[in-house]
Amino acid sequence: MSQEILPPDTAASGGREPAAPDPGKRQLDAAGHFRFRLPVGIALGLVFSLLLVVICGIIITYMTSADRRIAGRLLDEQGSAVLKGNVAVLEAFFKEQEQLYRSIAVHVTETGEKLNESRLVAYQDLLPKGARLELTQAGSAVTSDDLPPSVVWSGFHVQTGFATAVKSAEVNLNNGQVLRGHYPQPVFSALAEAMEWEGRQQVFLLHGRDKAIVVAGLPESDFAATPESPLPVLSSLTASPLHLIWKDQERAHSMGGSIDGRVFPAEHRMFTAIYTDVKAGPAKGWIVGTLYQADEFGAALDQTQIVLYAALVALVVGAVLSFLVGRMLGRPLGRLAHTAVEMRNLDFEAAERLPRSRLAELDDVNQAFNGSIGALNAFAKYVPRQLVSRLIEEGMTSARNIEIKEMTIVFTDLVGFTDMASHMSAAETAAYLNGYFETVSQAIAEREGTIDKFLGDGVMAFWGAPSDQPDHAAKAIAAVKALADRIAAMPDGHMRVRIGVHTGKVVVGDIGSAARMNYTVIGDAVNVAARLQEHGKSVDPGAKVIALVSGETMTHLPEGTSATSLGTVHLRGRTEPLSVFRIA
Repeated sequence: MSQEILPPDTAASGGREPAAPDPGKRQLDAAGHFRFRLPVGIALGLVFSLLLVVICGIIITYMTSADRRIAGRLLDEQGSAVLKGNVAVLEAFFKEQEQLYRSIAVHVTETGEKLNESRLVAYQDLLPKGARLELTQAGSAVTSDDLPPSVVWSGFHVQTGFATAVKSAEVNLNNGQVLRGHYPQPVFSALAEAMEWEGRQQVFLLHGRDKAIVVAGLPESDFAATPESPLPVLSSLTASPLHLIWKDQERAHSMGGSIDGRVFPAEHRMFTAIYTDVKAGPAKGWIVGTLYQADEFGAALDQTQIVLYAALVALVVGAVLSFLVGRMLGRPLGRLAHTAVEMRNLDFEAAERLPRSRLAELDDVNQAFNGSIGALNAFAKYVPRQLVSRLIEEGMTSARNIEIKEMTIVFTDLVGFTDMASHMSAAETAAYLNGYFETVSQAIAEREGTIDKFLGDGVMAFWGAPSDQPDHAAKAIAAVKALADRIAAMPDGHMRVRIGVHTGKVVVGDIGSAARMNYTVIGDAVNVAARLQEHGKSVDPGAKVIALVSGETMTHLPEGTSATSLGTVHLRGRTEPLSVFRIA
């Protein structure tokens, strides 16, 4: 079969690649007619630029007609900054407290002394107002080698001596003592006050969505702890509009945008709450937020909803237009993808040649693709196409894919070819050898074997990789018998073949350098198969076909497989005897 290595335009120019076309210019096609081909970059640029102008024009026109004060009150920037600042205050508080406990623990560990009440009073002054330290005895199993020691925080609970819920921190001093710190709800109320940076906001801290830790403006008595509910239920704090934040009611809605928030009615007014979830640390699961009156910026949020809807309508229109344009551009790309699939399957003969296109870049790609099909078709003659196809199917295309597997190896050798070739011309020698290789290759391929390499006038093949073949030995023997039958049936009495078959553990995979790689097998089993092939000349030197199989291979064959035992043989280069059988 003739191979088209160069595309038609290249072949016509004497093997030189044609000059790259000038995008956007009129060019001669194969028939000699001028055709205008628009570069795909310019085409897409014009379409998407037009869509961008239309969309931005709608948004800018509306924004210009609205009150410019809205822009300064949009929540996306201001709200995000407020929440990040509040979370930073909370994280800094816990970090400072944990550092205090670690410092105490490290000091106690280094000095080896135990804390006493007088020492504890000195440390007490370092805690925030309302917090309290407590020393307890550690159990015998409570030990830790962590440096710095870890601080464990509890959830909110009822603690004797406190009227409100308490969150406790604990550190093991590694001297039989455990230091605990108790932080009642007023400590966090004071912390919330530090988060307020202007008078129009009210900070709140929630544990989940239903429990309140701090709600600014409410007295401490509203947070009295009970064993059943250390923290009050948010919906019970009716003195604050925040108790309606999650209630489904008319005009209540999520704000949208880049931060979480709710706009909701309460006390005949509209309120806006922005909040964020704490993802890690001692405050994990908390909600940190700020409550505003809607006249501060809630109205601006409603205005941004209108802008959002207008932008969405414009984007839908743009998406429809983009879809129609994409359909037009997608047709030639679809043909390109179909042809690429054929190339991926290494079916170069079935791959259709791509047509010319009015889009300059697509036209260049199609013509280059057509040239690549011919070039790869020629190149495929020099690589094991069947092996490459299997590697692609198995997803084993990455380099250095190496494993140990049990496989069956086959070596064949054309007996007396060197002497025969000395009496033939070069053309006759090549034709004779190619005919022999074609016969061997067909027998191996029909039984799903893989040709590893051609070794002068010999062939090395294997079964069991890259695809798993549990019956690799049976397939190999079937291929050998088919090859033996074909050789025996040839009228040319000068063609004589020796075959060796062995089954064993081998290393299989990508062997070689970064510049050149072979998917091959190595190991003692390969050497045994080669030695069995060589041993055939001492068993029956005049046989037209002789195929020797090791006992290891015979154990993998179905019962009743016909073979003649030759006993045990010492092969060249091996100290252990090997059971040998003849199957042809």
